[in-house]
Amino acid sequence: MIMPMEEDEYELIPLSPLRKIEKRLDKVERGSSSQEMVKELIDVVRTNQQIVDDIVKINSDTVSKITELTISVNQMVFKIEEFINRIEVTGTEKEEEKKEGISVSAGTVTADARLDKLEKRINTLLLATAARNKLRTSAAMTRRPPIPGLSRP
Repeated sequence: MIMPMEEDEYELIPLSPLRKIEKRLDKVERGSSSQEMVKELIDVVRTNQQIVDDIVKINSDTVSKITELTISVNQMVFKIEEFINRIEVTGTEKEEEKKEGISVSAGTVTADARLDKLEKRINTLLLATAARNKLRTSAAMTRRPPIPGLSRP
């Protein structure tokens, strides 16, 4: 046997104003003096109008958010289409290179090897220059001051 699911109340507006209206209507239905009844009815109408205003505001906010969302989705779709087009262009270029006999991976490997060699050369030159500069500075510090009577030719 299937158990029926409990029904829960979900609304976008607070339920407290609705509960107040229900209580006032119950009070009016039970009966009271005409003065009190008129005041209660006017109060109920005011509260009802406030609820309607809240619903209209929530509705307009929701419409504006949906409009913003639509614009964002359209921008995202455009960017995805551009991205896919770039991928297709790159894929066709690689296919053309393969047809012409150019090996993309071999070209990449040789370029990487060249870069590695250049990097090693640059590092070696930097180390050698740093060593020379260090020797010059240490030699300049260890030089003896010249003798006043002797001059160099």
